[in-house]
This record gives sequence, C-alpha cells and structure tokens, in this order.
Amino acid sequence: MLSIDISHNGKYFASGGSNGYLRIWEYESGKLISEMHGHSRGVGSVAFADDDKQIVSVGYDGIVMIWNLFMG
Repeated sequence: MLSIDISHNGKYFASGGSNGYLRIWEYESGKLISEMHGHSRGVGSVAFADDDKQIVSVGYDGIVMIWNLFMG
C-alpha cells in the first residue's frame, strides 16, 4: 500500500497500491468494498472529495483519475 485516505464521514478508506489498483474499504469492518484499476504503475496519492462522492488518484505513471462513488 502506497497511499491511504479516510472519507470525511468516517465510513470508508481508500488505498492505492504499487500494482496500480485503487481499493475502497469499509472502515469499521475492514471489508473490501470495491477495487478499480486504472494506473499502469503505483498509485502515489488518493484523496476523497469534500462530499465523499469522488476519489482522486494520482499514479506514478503521471495519470490523474477521478472516480465517482455510489455508496450509501
């Protein structure tokens, strides 16, 4: 795991790994909620938007991605 951020509502956390995957986890249980792949190299930074409806990930491949979240 190269990067991590906790949602503003405290329900989730996001992690970015060396394999280019962004993962969303439930904070209390540690259960994996979602896994997305969009970077060809590691994910150096992840951040939840203020409203927790998007996550921005920045990869070591120079790509910035915005991921829409549909969680309750």
